[in-house]
Amino acid sequence: MRHNTDNHGDGSSYIHQPVLWREIASFIEKSYHRGRGTLVDATLGEGGHTEILLGQFQELSIVGFDRDGDIMEIARKRLSRFGGRVVFCNMDFSHIAGEMESMGRKADYCLYDFGVSSYHFDAPGRGFSFSSDEALDMRLDRRNPLDARDVVNTYDEKELAGLIYRYGDERWGRKIASAICRARKVKPVETTRELADIVLGAIPKRFHVKNIHPATRVFQAVRIEVNNELGLIEESLAGLSGIMSAGGMTLALSYHSLEDRIVKRHFKMLEKGCTCGMDGRKCYCTGGPLARLITKKPVRPSDDEVNENSRSRSARLRVCEKL
Repeated sequence: MRHNTDNHGDGSSYIHQPVLWREIASFIEKSYHRGRGTLVDATLGEGGHTEILLGQFQELSIVGFDRDGDIMEIARKRLSRFGGRVVFCNMDFSHIAGEMESMGRKADYCLYDFGVSSYHFDAPGRGFSFSSDEALDMRLDRRNPLDARDVVNTYDEKELAGLIYRYGDERWGRKIASAICRARKVKPVETTRELADIVLGAIPKRFHVKNIHPATRVFQAVRIEVNNELGLIEESLAGLSGIMSAGGMTLALSYHSLEDRIVKRHFKMLEKGCTCGMDGRKCYCTGGPLARLITKKPVRPSDDEVNENSRSRSARLRVCEKL
């Protein structure tokens, strides 16, 4: 989760406090391309990482991707002083390979910052959070026809229980799904507060975790489903190798184990020389290694950074370099 501050409540003054930016800049500085060339910011957001990297590396240009048009407008204003050094692409990062090919450009770096910016949790009208009562939405891309209301009111009980367990790691998934289905028989579940209250009532009070709202994991699960977050990570990473230059570096920031597991598995496959992505027992790839792991274990934020930005606590950074 990326952290921001907002003075006006409408997103106009959001300042992205980028996670692990010092470590990311250090990896880029020591890389094969030494901070020169083209960096793909796969999750541009408000442009926090991009702003720092453009300021630090004068020979770097950036192609920024984000599917949220609202947040991209914030980035455009924030990065306007860099002129043509930034290209903006209002699409999700599964389109990186095709878009870079259409531009005739190779990427010397690709930076992913997975998760959802706190802009989406705090800005009004997006329906990501139960901290205020809003229409259920949770779409990162408003062009997406599927929203949280659709998931909560149209998925059957088994589907709901499955996604709550799979994406939320919530052991009360079946009971919560049953409670949602009972509630929507009376009337559709329309708002964030209604959904949160249903979850609150479904989990016995003695099992509530201190300082964590019982609905937190359910909201995460629904959000991941609405935005196909994990599927798009798989798709984007699978297409990345073809547009990366020799020595190109991929840096991936994850915020929960589901994201990190995908990145770890993909980097390991590249290290072994696998391009098919199949189980090792069925893999027929015969080439040598395609990438070198720069981080054997994920880089975690320092205590100082966590104290400064508590939402960075769960961040994990993995880095690999194309051979």
